[in-house]
Amino acid sequence: MPIQLPPISRRRFLAGSAATGVSLVFDHKLFAAQPTDPHSWVLLADPHIADDRNQIERGVNMTDNLKTVVQEFIALPKRPAGVLIDGDCAYGTGEPGDYATLTEQLQPIRQAGIPIHLTLGNHDERTHFWNALTEAKATKRPLADKHVALLQTSRANWLLLDSLETTNVGPGLLGDAQCDWLAKTLDANADKPAIVFAHHNPQKDNAPAGLKDTQHFFEVIEPRKQVKAYIFGHTHNWNVTKTDSGIHLINLPPVAYVFEKGKPNGWVQATLQPDSLRLELHCLDRTHQDHGQVLDLKWRTG
Repeated sequence: MPIQLPPISRRRFLAGSAATGVSLVFDHKLFAAQPTDPHSWVLLADPHIADDRNQIERGVNMTDNLKTVVQEFIALPKRPAGVLIDGDCAYGTGEPGDYATLTEQLQPIRQAGIPIHLTLGNHDERTHFWNALTEAKATKRPLADKHVALLQTSRANWLLLDSLETTNVGPGLLGDAQCDWLAKTLDANADKPAIVFAHHNPQKDNAPAGLKDTQHFFEVIEPRKQVKAYIFGHTHNWNVTKTDSGIHLINLPPVAYVFEKGKPNGWVQATLQPDSLRLELHCLDRTHQDHGQVLDLKWRTG
């Protein structure tokens, strides 16, 4: 399943400090009784964190970008229910040092009491990913070689998938076993809207670098009317469209760098409504024309 990092409680924070013999200043505000919005989620994609915190790519310091984004959403008046990170956590080939830096940068989120759920992209490497995030909450894995999860909430179910096929190779693949798991899980949880979350974009007309088994994937989700949205990253391009059957296709902006000048990078706050999903775009460049954009995506019926 995707690695899930639980929040760090005040007791665990202090115990960890004592165990390491390091004197740390405890900020009580991090553990204050901040109200939580159970319907609000932070969506991140493509942070591309490198071992070197000063690494620059396309004019962007990726670690600084993630740090800024984290500071923004932990300062929200209400704590989100969780953070979903949509793959390409690492810079290029998923080196151990990349994940060490990533784990360090995620600590303020956990200290703020917010759980984190991470999935894999084509710039991740499974073994290094697992080895670095040793504090991940271990649960039984439904599939031996793919990281999948069902997150159940009162208004919708999140289904987190693993589209990593080969590290540092553009296209992705779910595979038959994962598509079968997805179908069975959707059928067993058909009482709520379902949102599917994976790294790779749907591939059109055999274009390179997308999800290679897009057709099989859509054969699973299209007829199951509880599936309302597919959320992905990979293209570094904020975009929201809809299939003919009414499934919302939400392409998240990158936390790191954009491929096309003028496109936004940043993060998205997603709020589950009884019959829709509200998205609010937070651009790193607050002067960007799309900063603060709000979209209300009504669920398809049936």
